[in-house]
Amino acid sequence: MKTIDSKNNVLVKKAMRISAGKSSDAEHMLVVEGFKLIDEALKSGARLQMCFICEADLLIGRPELESRAVLVPRSILKELTTVQSPGSAVAYFEPVAQPDADEVLAKAEMVVVLDRIQDPGNLGTIMRTGEAMGVDAVILLKGCCSQFNPKTIRAAMGSNFRMPVMTMPDHISAFKLLKRHKFTCLATGMQGIALPGFGFPGKSALFFGQEGQGLDEQIFSECTVTLAIPMQGQVESLNVATSVAVCLYEWARGRTG
Repeated sequence: MKTIDSKNNVLVKKAMRISAGKSSDAEHMLVVEGFKLIDEALKSGARLQMCFICEADLLIGRPELESRAVLVPRSILKELTTVQSPGSAVAYFEPVAQPDADEVLAKAEMVVVLDRIQDPGNLGTIMRTGEAMGVDAVILLKGCCSQFNPKTIRAAMGSNFRMPVMTMPDHISAFKLLKRHKFTCLATGMQGIALPGFGFPGKSALFFGQEGQGLDEQIFSECTVTLAIPMQGQVESLNVATSVAVCLYEWARGRTG
C-alpha cells in the first residue's frame, strides 16, 4: 500500500480538485465517504479508482481496496472530505452505467419522477425513502442536481447504489417511456384529488416538482390525475422530500392493505 504525507502530491491534488468539483473528472466520478457507503458502491459494480485511508488496519477484511488504497495522515483526509467530521476513508469511483430503462420499467409498479429537484440532501432523502417504501426506480428530469453529488450520496445512505436511478433529457422523453410501459402518470400539487384513500393503479408514476415552484405546467397537463396532500392549520406546503414520503406511505399502505 502506498503512503503519502504531503498535500502537494500529484494524486492528492487531483483528489482535492475532484472533491471540490473543480476538475473535469468531477462530473464523471463518485466521491464516497465512509466504509459503509464505500462497501455499497463496490457492491453496485462501481469501479474503484483510488481510496484514501488514515489507518492501515482499516483494510483488514477488504482485499478489494488494497490495490487502490493510499495511506495518508488525517490532516490530508480532512482536505478531501466534504463534511466537517470526516470518517476514516474517502474513495473515488467511476459510476456504473445507467440501467436499461425498458428493462427496469417492464417489471416496475411504482416509479418516482423528479422535476428540477436542486437540493442534493432532498434528492438523497427521496431515494432512501423510495427504497424503504418499495419504489422500483427513480427518474431524474433535466434540472435535477446530480445523483453523484457527495451530499446526495450521504443522504441516500446507499439507496442510490441499490435501486435503479435514471436520468432523462426532458419530460417528453419520460412520458413516452412511461406510457409505452402502461404507467398511469400522477402529478402532485396544492390542488387535486385528496391523497388519502386514492386507489393507485397497478403501474403508477408519481411526479414531484422543484422545491418552492412545484411541477412544470406542461407536466400537469400530461398527467392523468393530480394528487394533493390535505393539510391543517396555516401550513401552505411541505418540503418535497416530506411530500414524497407521505405519498409513498399512502401508496405502500394501500398495496399491503
